[in-house]
Amino acid sequence: MGRKWRTTIEVAGQAVTAYEREGSAALWYSATVDGKRVGRSLKTTDRDTATRRAQVIARRLAEVELTGLDARRLTLGTVFRAYFRIKGPDLSPRWRQLAEARRAFYLEAWGEDQVVVDISQTHVDTYSKARRTGRIHSGVPGKPQKVRDGTIAGDFRWLSSVFNWARRHKEGGRRLLPENPLHDTSWPKEANPRRPVASHQRFVATMAHVDAVDDRGRLRGILALARFTGRREGAICALRASDVLRADQVRAALAGSGMDERLADHMPHGAVRWSDQSDKMGLLFISPLSEPAREELDRYLRAEPWVGDVPLFPSDEGPGAPMRTDVAARWLLKAEQAAGLPKLKGGLWHPYRRLWASERKHLPDVDIAAAGGWKGTRALQLSYQTADPATVLRVVENR
Repeated sequence: MGRKWRTTIEVAGQAVTAYEREGSAALWYSATVDGKRVGRSLKTTDRDTATRRAQVIARRLAEVELTGLDARRLTLGTVFRAYFRIKGPDLSPRWRQLAEARRAFYLEAWGEDQVVVDISQTHVDTYSKARRTGRIHSGVPGKPQKVRDGTIAGDFRWLSSVFNWARRHKEGGRRLLPENPLHDTSWPKEANPRRPVASHQRFVATMAHVDAVDDRGRLRGILALARFTGRREGAICALRASDVLRADQVRAALAGSGMDERLADHMPHGAVRWSDQSDKMGLLFISPLSEPAREELDRYLRAEPWVGDVPLFPSDEGPGAPMRTDVAARWLLKAEQAAGLPKLKGGLWHPYRRLWASERKHLPDVDIAAAGGWKGTRALQLSYQTADPATVLRVVENR
């Protein structure tokens, strides 16, 4: 009889031996866990498979040893508390509110004591079903709200980002989480995402009624910037008066932001400084203004001559408070209703961002992204630029 097969894998000082065991068809492994020698079946007769499984076991044992954390006992509540303690203060109020809501959903579905590394496809499926049917409501009174798969996918993208943060976060030189348990799971994807696009005709009709909704011109200014800059409503509402730059102020603003001051030569109507504090991606932009955008801003500032580090579009709640996006949304809906326009299902402000991006499909994507505040071109192409019927017809007819 030949010598029995045996191989040892070592990772960061943690050794795991895979071997043939007398009287067993399956291959086994042995390792030291919590100071005790243990041996268990690898549930395979194939040596290559046994070696790979032994490597996984050695890596996980090494991670526990290096981090000082037993992943088998790390709970969802612990990870969330660490995330909101360290990362929470850096989140904008809007994203903090959304993150808090999602945390509440997951704790309601799985509980504080859910062991993170035990989260599996079964957990993903049960959560998805509960959200889809409205059974998870995190204590919000009223009728249960059913959500689409796109919303569920957003929930899981956020949770995965939390777990990725926990993998990178260290306390006392030790990682909080050894792995992201969602990496080998799949969650629902929206088959037919709602991405409505506004029209210029809708914009014109709405603008005819904005002053009746807000006689101070704030809604007019916000809607005009949404139409002519393609920016998100959150970034527009967060603008300070000092962010609106005349042509003669642009060069100094560029230099002060560490940018090429020669860009001022291409900003004849002035520019807007889009703060990294209010940008979704945390990016700072100084973008040129178009002539229509400049005209609307000048019109607004003649009536409301704000100067300095104060909100460009102040709230009615008190001095120093910028316009809230939910208030601006209610006002826009009211103006659209006054214009006799149906609501665009699945969007309110973003349809204008898609209109702005789609109108510029003939221009280089990298320049559109820079002007409209996208970090790259992928999201711009997938979610904002849409096919138009005239171009589709030209494609069909090959002309």
